[in-house]
Amino acid sequence: MENKNVDLFKIIVCPQCHSLLSLKNAQIHCEKCRKIYKKDGNAILFTEPPAAINPSELRERGAGKDTAWRNANGAFLKEQLQQLTKDSLILDVGAGRGDFLSFYTDFLHILLDVYPYPEVDVVCDLTQLNPFRDASLDAILLMNVLEHVASPLDLLRSMHTMLKPHGRIIIAIPFYLKIHQAPLDFQRLTHFALRDLAAQAGYSISHLEGFYDPCGVIQESLRYYRFWAMAEQGWFARKFDQAVLLHMQTLAKLLQHTSTKPYLKDPFKNEYPAPTGYHLVLEKD
Repeated sequence: MENKNVDLFKIIVCPQCHSLLSLKNAQIHCEKCRKIYKKDGNAILFTEPPAAINPSELRERGAGKDTAWRNANGAFLKEQLQQLTKDSLILDVGAGRGDFLSFYTDFLHILLDVYPYPEVDVVCDLTQLNPFRDASLDAILLMNVLEHVASPLDLLRSMHTMLKPHGRIIIAIPFYLKIHQAPLDFQRLTHFALRDLAAQAGYSISHLEGFYDPCGVIQESLRYYRFWAMAEQGWFARKFDQAVLLHMQTLAKLLQHTSTKPYLKDPFKNEYPAPTGYHLVLEKD
């Protein structure tokens, strides 16, 4: 395989019979049941990509290019990775174009997605089958992914077998966000739902925080109105609304310099009802 970072054949097995896989004549063979798995570029395909998927484009990330939510995701992930030993093996589920790869590039890592992006090593829907050895992973990342999973409980239960004892799932999940990557956007989960999911799947929650951005909520609402609500308006109504929106956007920017800056807080101790999203860490019991 092309991933020089880790030997995939030490980590993955045939999901049908759980036997060893090997590379022969540019094909992936099960040494027991003889099933053949296709390759697409650098990736092994264990499941076919969803027919309805709208593949993500490669986006430039970094300072000044990301939202406050994405910046908070990066700070959270960096903090969690510092708690891992350098020989830890990380699986990035829903890795896409490798948006968070720069944070864990010094660790042993595998990138997984349901679509064969150039950066991906394994193409698999983990709610359908599991090609990983039991207790083979130290940490799993779900960074802005869980809302795109139709059966999040099935996914978390599948991951439970892959993790080593006390292994972790590091999660960022948006809450106040428009429908995106349609039609594969299935839910927004509250902290109550996340706590319930963790318990049902057999995890304890070692970390849970809400990310709150009141000014960001205002600005996002103004963007929604500008790009969607105004689309069907006549010329005069649109010009009037544009003038009002410009005034409101100026006021929203002024609010950013007050005490209403983005902040992190235990969502169970915060009465503000609209978190941008949540960061949490699940630990295998």
